[in-house]
Amino acid sequence: MAEPALKAEESRAPPSGRVIPSLAALVTPERLAALKEFCVELTDLSGLSPSQIVIGHGGGLVVVEQGVDGYDQIILTLAVERPGTAVIVISDQLPGHMVRALMKIEASDIVPAAASISEIIEAAHQLRETQTVQGGGATSKCWAFRGAVGGAGVSTLAIESAFSLARKVGPGKVCLVDLNVADGMTTSFLEAIPKLDLDALAAAPERLDPRLLAAWCWEHADGVSLIAAPRNPDADALASEAAVLRLLDVACGVFEYVIVDMPRHMMPWTKSVLAAVDEAIIISELTVPSLHAAADMCRETDVLRGDQSKAKLVLNRMFPKKRFRAEFAVDKAEQAIDRKIHTTVASDWDAARTAVNLGKPIADVKPKSQLVADVARMIDELVPAEMAEAAEKPKQRKRSK
Repeated sequence: MAEPALKAEESRAPPSGRVIPSLAALVTPERLAALKEFCVELTDLSGLSPSQIVIGHGGGLVVVEQGVDGYDQIILTLAVERPGTAVIVISDQLPGHMVRALMKIEASDIVPAAASISEIIEAAHQLRETQTVQGGGATSKCWAFRGAVGGAGVSTLAIESAFSLARKVGPGKVCLVDLNVADGMTTSFLEAIPKLDLDALAAAPERLDPRLLAAWCWEHADGVSLIAAPRNPDADALASEAAVLRLLDVACGVFEYVIVDMPRHMMPWTKSVLAAVDEAIIISELTVPSLHAAADMCRETDVLRGDQSKAKLVLNRMFPKKRFRAEFAVDKAEQAIDRKIHTTVASDWDAARTAVNLGKPIADVKPKSQLVADVARMIDELVPAEMAEAAEKPKQRKRSK
């Protein structure tokens, strides 16, 4: 009975106003294909680990189908790690321990295996409304910045991106996480206090909750929160995959945007983070060795991310004409590495040096710097349209007054 109903739904256009903006699903291929007609952004969760699903889609809207490999682990993990996630389970007879797990999730529903796609979408809309009432309507975005070579300016771009984003969406919504736990520089650049207790996090990652996270956050006057640990040459050994994923998971539950400053060298958690974040941004310079390293890192990251958005390559420290030495232009660089360059960021050494000496973002020191404008353009391209519109509405109301 379910098969004809499913085919009928596939052939019908989605009703006006009933399209889901974002949905993550672990269902059969046939049902996944049918759901695409009703979703602006549909993510196939097959092939992702529960930890990757939690960090990438926890707090959002998830549909799982009983009988599909891994469905039970997703429910159990979300119940413990992200109970604020809205979960729909397609099942005729769910085991008792799965029902108990669903009871721990704040917004959940069970639909029968014979349910039509429109019935599933209707259940999704109802859960989204429940999330909005409970204050969980917005889905967080997590972006990871990683350098293809040493000294590419990753920390500077991560900092400037966080502050540019805060100016766009408002204070208190952006968190910068420095995962260079051994030798991170963000606290020095901003004259911040490193408050992350890495020993406590590593000893019991499951104990981290929003209240404890708040104690580990340092907030800048411009409205950006920073999570960073004191510099410690032995800290890399403490940064386990469980600890880092839990840290990012809770941060994504508290803040609308989380920007991650990642080390270039491989860590136990590097692949999991790159596979789970909404955007993986590779930073390089316009030199032949840097471009080759960046192209390799982008390809490796694309493999990890599967069907998700491809890694974005950003060229930093560009000179006015975006060329260097022997008239080596950006379009030639793209041809050489067979890769599109997402954007370029101008070099402004004087402004950057003054900013770090004063412990401020570059925009506070030299707001008309081309570097600041380039970062703002990059942020505009990365922010999803619906989130940008939501951030713009309060500003429009203020102007109207």
